[in-house]
Amino acid sequence: MFGYVLRRLLLALPALLGVTFLTYALLGATGDPCAALLGERYTTERCDAVRARYRLDDPLPIKYGRYLGAVLSGDLGDSVVSKRPVAEELREKFPATMELALAAVVLAVLVGIPLGIVAAARHNTAIDLAAMITALIGVSMPVFWLALMLIYFLAFKAGLFPTTGRLSSGMELPTITGLYTLDALLSGRWEALRDAVHHLILPAVALSTIPAAFVARITRSAMLEVLGQDYIRTARAKGLTESVVVRRHALKNALLPVVTVIGLQTGFLLSGAVLTETIFAWPGMGRWVVTAITSNDIPVVQAGVLVFATLFVMINLLVDLSYAWLDPRISFE
Repeated sequence: MFGYVLRRLLLALPALLGVTFLTYALLGATGDPCAALLGERYTTERCDAVRARYRLDDPLPIKYGRYLGAVLSGDLGDSVVSKRPVAEELREKFPATMELALAAVVLAVLVGIPLGIVAAARHNTAIDLAAMITALIGVSMPVFWLALMLIYFLAFKAGLFPTTGRLSSGMELPTITGLYTLDALLSGRWEALRDAVHHLILPAVALSTIPAAFVARITRSAMLEVLGQDYIRTARAKGLTESVVVRRHALKNALLPVVTVIGLQTGFLLSGAVLTETIFAWPGMGRWVVTAITSNDIPVVQAGVLVFATLFVMINLLVDLSYAWLDPRISFE
């Protein structure tokens, strides 16, 4: 197991290096770094001073090597807009996106897997048709439209949920992990926990619809394939109830493609929650990176790409490791 993990991590290094190099090269070619750094204070003399100070005229491989060395030492540079260290801003923004993405994944799993199981167990019935129509609607609805509808009907009209932010104004919570729900649990702040969950529900529901639909469809397909196997017919011939056959014999063997989809969707949610974070004014990484792109804040964009690429690699590794637990026939040797 350890050897397999080590090999996968070593194989991931070229991918991460390639992503960071392309990002560094492309962002460097989008405009004059002096203009981004100086802004309204731009003059030819000041630009020459900035180029000399940061050695911007060096060859690209040398500049990239210098940037990579700084990253490995934990220095992601300073934001052009806020003038703060990017690593410090990243520590503030990342937990918000992580909390929202994890909540959306949990909702997608809790809805998608049971929906797919029911559709497969009731194949070619009205229940199967209704389940797949529901999944199709979930895939087809744009996230921004659903988010706006949830805000309009459940927040403005019904007044059931807040529309923006992670906590109500005046609510205090000690920062331990940056995940407000977990921090509230660890500190025993039950009122803050209710408030954090209250703010989390609408954006998590909006973000989870497409993953839930994908999970439901993949679960249904995998279950239908497994339910046609010989060992399933043998289990039924033994007199086992259909619920036991589905839960004990079919579900675990059908989970490999489902786990793969869940892992991929988790990666997409972590990097693609831009619209949801923008509509709900959620102070996460997606909104932070998009703002950096529009303001040509190159160090922030580079840090965001690096974090998202690393997350994808780690999530794929965890998915691969879960295969051996789900199917003992799979070996890492």
